[in-house]
Amino acid sequence: MKETLIINQEDLRDLAKKVSDILMEQHSTEKLTRARIILLWGDLGSGKTTFTKVLAEVLGIDSNDVHSPTFILKKSYNAYHEMFTKLIHIDAYRFNHPSEAKVLRLGDDLKNPQNLIVIEWPSKMNYIKPDVEITFKIIDDYTREVTLSYDKE
Repeated sequence: MKETLIINQEDLRDLAKKVSDILMEQHSTEKLTRARIILLWGDLGSGKTTFTKVLAEVLGIDSNDVHSPTFILKKSYNAYHEMFTKLIHIDAYRFNHPSEAKVLRLGDDLKNPQNLIVIEWPSKMNYIKPDVEITFKIIDDYTREVTLSYDKE
């Protein structure tokens, strides 16, 4: 399914809740054997990290603790959610080739169905199959066009 929304900063919590609900619905229709994955697309400053901070709040994480992992590539946060116990935030912006993602050691993270993995700049890691993809396009300083793509069972 594909939806396009026009949102501002105040709408981000609704978007994060919607994504959480989509993942919960997918969980109810299939037996989870792996982590859930969200891919975030968009130019610099389009809202990818801001969305991740708000999603973290929905998962029971203090958003003040959530920062872009641009220079360390991967950050993990303990989540307090009925489905997820960990949020893993990856920023692949600095990768030049998908093989560089090996430094992230995602194997165990991907195997745990209680993990939610959010990846910014996913084109640098083209082997990851998402559960949800979100594309952010800047309309102006306060407004974004957001396209949400996911499988609806």
